[in-house]
Amino acid sequence: MRLPPISTKASRIAGAGLAAIAVFLALSWALRLKDAPVPASGKSGRADAKQPAAETGLDKRHEAMALESELRKKPNHVPILFRLAQLARENGKNTEAVTHFRKIIELEPKNREAHLELGRTLYDIGDVTGALEQTNRILMEKPSDVDALYNVGAIYANSNKMDLARDYWNRAVKSAPNSESGQKAAEGLKRLVQPPANPR
Repeated sequence: MRLPPISTKASRIAGAGLAAIAVFLALSWALRLKDAPVPASGKSGRADAKQPAAETGLDKRHEAMALESELRKKPNHVPILFRLAQLARENGKNTEAVTHFRKIIELEPKNREAHLELGRTLYDIGDVTGALEQTNRILMEKPSDVDALYNVGAIYANSNKMDLARDYWNRAVKSAPNSESGQKAAEGLKRLVQPPANPR
């Protein structure tokens, strides 16, 4: 039973806003290029045309390049650092994401989202101790934070520490039963009660 720590709705919303800024920056950068080659397919670059996966990856690379350019001008700009960390995670560059999240925390030690996402990223690279440390920092500030409670429960469940997982998930459900994390914690609790399937 593998239950990955979740990303919060707030970070997805923040990511969407930062993505819009980054797209603007990338488009600004692209418009500065003169005599850009026409796509080999000969088709126009209409916005309503479905973009192939390779172009989506190219868009993200352009977004990252534009953000890195802006970061050189404003090295302590937290929204840019956060979006670069998200892009790094999406591209499997978790070590780079960790660096960005740590920089955010250095600038804003109580940044809940950065601690939560750093915890997720550390967990993904196998640093369970670091993941728990970052997520528990949120709980020190706000013991009822449903996302942090769910994530710690998931980490413990994935480490076969079911009593600890049950404790954190019960607290998550009690904290915010109708939230996404509260509902996931309730589902996790149900799975903890069910005996494992008997393979034949």
